Amino acid sequence: MNKEYDSNQYDAIYATGGYEGVYELHYRNSGYYPLFSEVHRLLVARGCRSVLEVGCGTGAFAQLLRDRSPEVKYRGFDFSPVAVSRSQARLGSPESFFVGDAKLAASYAGDWDAIVCTEVLEHIDPDLEVVSRWRPGAYCVCSVPNFTADNHVRFFREEREIVERYGKLIDIERVHRIKKPFLSDISTRSTLRALWWNRYRPQRFMGILGVGSFEWLGGWFLFSGVKR
Repeated sequence: MNKEYDSNQYDAIYATGGYEGVYELHYRNSGYYPLFSEVHRLLVARGCRSVLEVGCGTGAFAQLLRDRSPEVKYRGFDFSPVAVSRSQARLGSPESFFVGDAKLAASYAGDWDAIVCTEVLEHIDPDLEVVSRWRPGAYCVCSVPNFTADNHVRFFREEREIVERYGKLIDIERVHRIKKPFLSDISTRSTLRALWWNRYRPQRFMGILGVGSFEWLGGWFLFSGVKR
C-alpha cells in the first residue's frame, strides 16, 4: 500500500509544477478544469456564500471561483507552504490562503458555509478523521479518484464505495463521474499538437478527444451533500 506523503514531498512537487507542469497552468488550460467547473456549478446551485477549500494547491480553483463568482467569500489552506505561496501569488491575495493541516480543528476556524475538498481525501490515511472535523450543516463538495498513483493511499471503483465510506459523515445527495482529460494541458494549442502527433495511434487519438470509458481514461467521483 502506498504511504501518505509529508509536506516536504508536496513542497517538492509544487515547486516543480507537478506532472507536465499542470499546477502552473491557468485553470482553463488545466486537466482539472472539468472537475473545478462542476464544483463551481454545484456551489452556485446551492447558493453558497462562503467557501473554505481544504487542500487549495496552487490556487486554480480559487481563481476560477473569483473570476466566475466574485461575490462568494473564499479562504483556502494547504499544508504545503510552497503551494500556499503559489496560490497567494496567483491571485495576488495573501489573506485568502494560509498554511494549515486538514487533520487539525484549528484549520476550520472562521465563517464559512461550504467545504470544497477535491483531490485530497485519497492522499490522507485518516480521511474520516478529517471529514469528522467539518462543521455540521456545511455543504460539502468533494472528489476522489478511480485510479491509483504513488501518493494515493486509496482509490474507488464505483459510487457505492464512496457512500459506504463517507455516508455516515455526509448526507450524500449525489455521486457522479467526471472523466479525466487525457492531457494535462487541455489548451487548444496543446490539444491540436497532441492530435497531430497521435494521428496514427487510434486509441490515443480518441482518448485526446475524450472518447473512451471512465475506467480507461480515469476520472473522479464527485460527491456532494450536507455534513451530518
